Amino acid sequence: MYQNHFGFNQAPFSIAPDPRFLFLSESHNEALAHLLYGFTHGGFVLITGEVGTGKTTLLRNLLDKTPADIDVAFILNPRLTVRELLETLCEELGVIRQSREGDSVKHYIDVLNQHLLETHRHGRSTVMIIDEAQNLSPAVLEQIRLLTNLETNDKKLLRIILLGQPELLDMLARRQLRQLSQRITARYHLRPLSKEDTFNYVSHRLECAGGNPGIFIHRAVSALYRLSGGTPRLINIIADRALLGAYVEGTHEVTANHVRKAAREVSGEGRRYLTRAHVVSATGLVLVAALSTYAWLNWNSPTQTAARQIPQPQTTPAQPQNTAPPATKSVVAEPQVNKTIDQPRPSSATDTNPPPLRQTIVISRPDIATFELQRQAFAHIFAAWGNDFDKSQAVVPCDYAPKVGLQCLRRNGSWGELQRLNSPAVIELWDDQPSPYFAAIVSFDAGLYEIVVGDRTYRVHPRDLRDSWFGRYVILWQTPPNYRGSLRQGDEHTTVTWLRNKLTRLDPTNPQGNSPFFDDNLVTVVRAFQQQEGLIADGVVGPLTWIRITDHLDFPTPGISD
Repeated sequence: MYQNHFGFNQAPFSIAPDPRFLFLSESHNEALAHLLYGFTHGGFVLITGEVGTGKTTLLRNLLDKTPADIDVAFILNPRLTVRELLETLCEELGVIRQSREGDSVKHYIDVLNQHLLETHRHGRSTVMIIDEAQNLSPAVLEQIRLLTNLETNDKKLLRIILLGQPELLDMLARRQLRQLSQRITARYHLRPLSKEDTFNYVSHRLECAGGNPGIFIHRAVSALYRLSGGTPRLINIIADRALLGAYVEGTHEVTANHVRKAAREVSGEGRRYLTRAHVVSATGLVLVAALSTYAWLNWNSPTQTAARQIPQPQTTPAQPQNTAPPATKSVVAEPQVNKTIDQPRPSSATDTNPPPLRQTIVISRPDIATFELQRQAFAHIFAAWGNDFDKSQAVVPCDYAPKVGLQCLRRNGSWGELQRLNSPAVIELWDDQPSPYFAAIVSFDAGLYEIVVGDRTYRVHPRDLRDSWFGRYVILWQTPPNYRGSLRQGDEHTTVTWLRNKLTRLDPTNPQGNSPFFDDNLVTVVRAFQQQEGLIADGVVGPLTWIRITDHLDFPTPGISD
């Protein structure tokens, strides 16, 4: 209803679990690391969290990227007897085509054990995942413990992941289940978003929908955080209703008053608002019944937490391993930055002796908080744009960007895409820690990228980072005057006139006039430009289209290549 009013190409807080909306706070990153550990390293993993914090969304995103050598049995309905659990597990794995009324628990265990031994001989692994595990009975939980006994001399045959609400922790604390609790090799409690994460979450979803991330003013997001307690599902519900309220009033800004009114409507109460986790629990059943498929889906703005010593697998849902295409060189001038080069440039063609084979550069994670590393990386790319970002101030980098005429663009891509964008970038790196760290790409030359991690500078080839970078990055881009979000057919705004002038400069033989109305002819011209640039030719002028237009017009933008 309000999409055209705000310039969205889709609803930013809709119930559709669109992967483009995926947002990972530091807490969600750690939960994801535990899930990855359960998938690839075996053992028994437990993930708990309040209603609506995103447990199932994380899991489903991970399931979409399941490695080809892993069989997954996903059990959605945990209200089962022991026999029904084993029967469902066998059915999920394709072990038993048709069960018989007289099949005993021992029968299912024997068949399952034989199947797991066979798949193990063929180099395959099996994972059983149970969602809403707080609904499991003590008898079924005890049977799950017995399933961990299915093993070879050196390996567990069945990996187990349980996801549930905090009540599951109370169940596992019972004396009768202490043996099961002791077998859990990794556990994590998923927290709601912090206030800073909430700002990033809202901005990310607005950007992904093609809108202006500043639609919610600062006080509105503060109110949204306070009233939702940082729970992604409640943020979605309240924010969606607040946008509707702003649309009804004919304004293009969402205020704190819109948010407070939306919270009252959502909670169904005249004076009391939604607050933190205890109220979330009280209203959760109503919200889940009405909107159970709401999902939060960006990149995180981590805050420091205690590191958990679990192995970090070598792949993430963001980018499969070893899929980065070979880099190609682009042609914009390199920004002037201070450089401390760890790796010498390749020898020139005039050297008498050929250079030795280049050794892999190892990047060391500095002993600095994750959040601080991210801010340091952003400071480098702001500097490339000629702006000072005071990393000591408590301001979110992507909230600061619009103040200097810039916007953040968060993407999951490849080295080739980074080179085509030809812009300094912040990239997310992983090592064996459960949370990422960050580096700034500041230049590209002779096939090598210059990156800054903390206060150290490295010159790396893409293959140096094949096990630590999985495609997640952020760049800054310069917005047009009076920018309010993506443009599309039917819009009427001064930025449309600016767009027409730039397209006329690109093709003087096809002048576009000065009309502020986005008409059918302009859609055709925009689609032709997008097709020429290898973009999605949808006629919507979003960040990538803005960037390509300004690149062609030689705007003073910082490139990473000579």
